[in-house]
Amino acid sequence: MSAHDRDDPRSGIAAELAAITAEGRLRQRPVIDSPCARTIVLVDGKRKRLINWAANDYLGASQELIVRNGAFRALRSYGAGSGSARLLAGGLRLHRQFEQRIAKFLGSQDALLTSTGFQANLAAVVAIAGDPQDAIVLDRLCHASTYDGARQAAGQLLRFRHNDPTDLELQLTRCASARRILVCIESVYSMDGDEAPITALAAVCRKHRALLLVDEAHALGVLGPGGRGLCAESGVRPDLIVGTCSKSFGSQGGFIAADQDIIELLVNRGRSFIFSTAPCPAAIGAAHAAVGWLRDHPDLPDALQTSIQELRRALRAQGWDVPEGRSAIIPIVVGDEHAALALAQRLRDLGHHCPAIRPPTVPAGSCRLRLSVSRAHTAADKRKLLKAMAVVRGEPSGQARMAEETA
Repeated sequence: MSAHDRDDPRSGIAAELAAITAEGRLRQRPVIDSPCARTIVLVDGKRKRLINWAANDYLGASQELIVRNGAFRALRSYGAGSGSARLLAGGLRLHRQFEQRIAKFLGSQDALLTSTGFQANLAAVVAIAGDPQDAIVLDRLCHASTYDGARQAAGQLLRFRHNDPTDLELQLTRCASARRILVCIESVYSMDGDEAPITALAAVCRKHRALLLVDEAHALGVLGPGGRGLCAESGVRPDLIVGTCSKSFGSQGGFIAADQDIIELLVNRGRSFIFSTAPCPAAIGAAHAAVGWLRDHPDLPDALQTSIQELRRALRAQGWDVPEGRSAIIPIVVGDEHAALALAQRLRDLGHHCPAIRPPTVPAGSCRLRLSVSRAHTAADKRKLLKAMAVVRGEPSGQARMAEETA
C-alpha cells in the first residue's frame, strides 16, 4: 500500500466491494414501481410484473380497504409526521390507542410502541440487561436486532444451541450469579421458518429464574388462536413479547407487550425508544385497524394455513427439500451464493420474485430462496410458481442439485 493510499480515508473501499462481489454477496436495492402486494412491478432495466414471494405481508393486510382507510384517517387527523420523540412532543393519542389494543389482543397488561421491530428488540434487551452484572442468553439463530441489542447492552452475552433446552440450561448455570438473566428466543425463526419448543424453554427459564423474551414477529397472524401467536397456542406467558406491525399487520412499527413495570422500565431505559422520532401517524393508523380486523376475523389464519400446506406438499412432491412446518416461510436451501443467485434470476425470468438469501443473513453454504406465502396469493399464483419450480428443477443446475441431495 502506498503512502497516498494510507492517507486516503476511503482507501480499500473499492477493493472491499470487489471482494464482496466476487463472493456473490453484493447487495443491491431493487426498485419496485407498484404497491408491495401479491404482484409487483420490478424496474430492472425494464419494467416487469412479477408474482411476489418475498414480502412478509402474510395476511395481505396492507392492501385491505379497512387497513388502508385506517392509514387515511390517521393522515387526515394527525398529518404526515409525528414531529418528535414520544417523550417530547411526538406522543399521539393514536400511539397510545394502538398500545392498548395490541396489549389487550395479546393478553398483556401494557405495551410499548417503537418505530420498527428492530428497535423494539434493541429497546427491550438494552433496558432489561443494562447492568454489567446482568446476562443475556440468546438462541444462536436469533435475529440480528436481538444480537445488536445484546452487544449494546452492558450484560454478558451467552448463546445456546438452536432450539435446545438442554444447552439453554447449561448456559443458565454458567451465569447463575448474574443480577438479572434475560433469555431471548423467537417463536418462528425468520430464515428456516421452524418453531421454537416454547413450553420446554419457558420451563427452563422458570427453573433458573430467568426472564423470557419471545419475538413473535413471524407467528402473529399465522399461528395460535385467532392469530395470537405461538405463546398463546402453547399456553406460555413470557415476560416480554416482541412483535412488528410490518408483517401480518401490513404496516410499519414495532412493539413490546409486557407487565406494567417492565413497560415503565423500557420507557425510561430503552434507548431506541427514547431517542427516536415516534412512528408516523398513517403507519400506526393502519396497524391499529389491522389488529382490529384480525380480532374481528379470527379465522383469517385458517385460509393462510391451507395455502401454506398445499404449497409445501406440492414442492416436496417435485423433489425439493422442503421441511415440514406451519409457518408461512418456506426455505429452499441451494448451497452457495452463485447457485442461489442463478436460481433466483431464473425464477425472475419465469415471472416470480424470490430473491436469494445469502450471508451474513444465513451461514455460508446455506444460501437459499425464502418463499413467503401470503393469504393474498391466489390458486393461479401457486400453480404458476409450481410450474416454474418444475422447469428449473429439470434444468442442468436443478439436476445437479438433485444429484447432490441424493448422494
